[in-house]
Amino acid sequence: MSQSRQLAAIMFTDIVGFTAMMQQNEEKAVEVIKHYNTTLEKLVTHFNGKVLNYYGDGSLCIFSSATDAVNCSLAVQKDLKNEPVVPLRIGLHIGEVFFENEKALGDGVNVASRVQSLGQENTILISEEVHNKIKNNASITAISLGQFEFKNVGKAMEVFALTNEGLSVPNRKNIEGKLKQKNVQKRNIIAALSIILFAVAVFFIYKTFLIKNDPASYKSIAVLPFVDMSAGKDQEYFSDGLSEELLNLLSKIPELKVIGRTSSFSFKGKNEDLRFIGKKLGVAHLLEGSVQKDGNKIRVTTQLIRAVDGFHLWSDKYDRDLDSIFKLQDEIASAVVKQLKLKLLAVPSSAAFSSNIEVHNLILKGNYFNDKLVKENMDQALDLYFQALAIDSLDARVWIAIARNYSRQVFQNYIEKNEGSEKTLRAIEKAITLDDNLAQAHVAMACYKLYHSFDLQGAEAAFQKALSLEPSNPEIFNGLADVRHQEGRWKEAEQLYIKSILLNPLKPIYYMNLGNCQSYLGHYDDAIKSFKKVLEIDPEFQRAHMYQGINYLFLGKPDLALTEMQKENMEIFKTFGLALAYHRLYLKKEAYEMLSEFTAKYQNDWSYLLAQLHAFRGEKDTAFAWLEKAYSKNDGWLIWIKGDPLLKNLQGDPRYKAILKKMNLPTD
Repeated sequence: MSQSRQLAAIMFTDIVGFTAMMQQNEEKAVEVIKHYNTTLEKLVTHFNGKVLNYYGDGSLCIFSSATDAVNCSLAVQKDLKNEPVVPLRIGLHIGEVFFENEKALGDGVNVASRVQSLGQENTILISEEVHNKIKNNASITAISLGQFEFKNVGKAMEVFALTNEGLSVPNRKNIEGKLKQKNVQKRNIIAALSIILFAVAVFFIYKTFLIKNDPASYKSIAVLPFVDMSAGKDQEYFSDGLSEELLNLLSKIPELKVIGRTSSFSFKGKNEDLRFIGKKLGVAHLLEGSVQKDGNKIRVTTQLIRAVDGFHLWSDKYDRDLDSIFKLQDEIASAVVKQLKLKLLAVPSSAAFSSNIEVHNLILKGNYFNDKLVKENMDQALDLYFQALAIDSLDARVWIAIARNYSRQVFQNYIEKNEGSEKTLRAIEKAITLDDNLAQAHVAMACYKLYHSFDLQGAEAAFQKALSLEPSNPEIFNGLADVRHQEGRWKEAEQLYIKSILLNPLKPIYYMNLGNCQSYLGHYDDAIKSFKKVLEIDPEFQRAHMYQGINYLFLGKPDLALTEMQKENMEIFKTFGLALAYHRLYLKKEAYEMLSEFTAKYQNDWSYLLAQLHAFRGEKDTAFAWLEKAYSKNDGWLIWIKGDPLLKNLQGDPRYKAILKKMNLPTD
């Protein structure tokens, strides 16, 4: 009995529906099988392979390399589209082939057969082992179909479908093949165990979460926007500013969970039940109030409310001169601390800032306009900040407000990037020099280092400094998550994004960041859920439809992807998304038109996105050229390069590692 073993790239083929074809039209079936046999013999030999066995309407072939096997399968499918058309499916795997008496056996052969069984007419499916060998070949494109459990195969396996022009990609829902059939009795046992485990889990959650962490039993608060009760109704900027100042003061308390501004302010102007708001924000207490401002006089009314039942724990009224606004803020914060029975060595204070009420007023007005992110409003905000600076150039808050304005204008492409970045840095450095205990200044420095100068270590240090000053600030946890994300530590990043969401549960950008992180982890279904949450909070939020569509592409659902891209409400991202979707749908003309339109309109400011488009299309050299341009222009989007799933075609190329190295990112 002769035996031998060989490691090989294994190709299994099968003609779909051949038995039915024979029954319906035997003459045509004979022509089909002749075409199939002739093509296979010719092309397998051409690509340095060998046909080992024929199985009537199928075959087993082996190759010395994965590339030869894939190129052969592509050539076979292309040839078999000619008349008489052969409806073939192909499966590829790399494994050991065991020869016994001229018969090919072994696990590798079995796996290749099972991979092929999932296919449909005109498909080429490959195992993860084959995909790892060819994924950096720009001429070969593939998409994951997910994990499958095959008969007599010990562990679940990821299967990919080649997506080169002319090939079909099977829909996951319609896939059938040599998969494990779940035993009914086993399912019943599992179901029973699941019920028991669920009951245990419910009890555990009740004990450890609902009892110990119920909003009514721990120290948490949301500061709702104070209502402008002034006669002229023209002091909204002041009432909003007072609410935010109180929120910032309370965020300094380590023992207290304070919900972020975006979530608290989402209820502005809405007559919602306070119990509903408390449940929505996940807090035990709400601080609300009103402001009446008349000249230099101000009246502030505040109430601390227990969210679970709407009970007023404490309320007070303050009639003061505007000159004592900072002292008033401290008094209210102290009263809240006392009511919540928090243990503090000292109550946070805003006394370090300028005592000039006009400076304070100008900052609040500027912040009101700066948050609108419209060019005219942001210019108006900057003018107000400079007015404040002319009165008191030693107030750190003014400098940090200016830094925030410049940084946002750079991001919105309202001002030239290099000039805007330099102005941002100077303003941040001035703020830190004036007040090293201003958390916002260290957050701004961390963001500058992270998004402008690609300095991960510097960003980490600045975020940690800010966290020591404001331990309940969600912006800091989101920033630290961005650091982990850029380092490729996506699991850690995911947890930090979730923490920022717990502290600011209605801020859509946090869900956007979480979704992108889940996408990098390959958790595409979870990512889509996160992007849907973004749109639930804000149906007009930019990029959410586009990112949702991208993840549908990763799941092999280009039709759903196209639908999402068409809903995107910002033109640049809609064009970008359509270029991706059309390419995956093999609509070459439409894909080229979208790519050309995007290049013509956005090449000066969006180099990284152009790199993503060309990488997705398999055009590696062009993609790297755009990445180099992005680096030379300090394109802020470049920070997301490590592990970017849209750049998957580039990740085995030495040029990719070279860019990571230039950006001080880990290359492993």
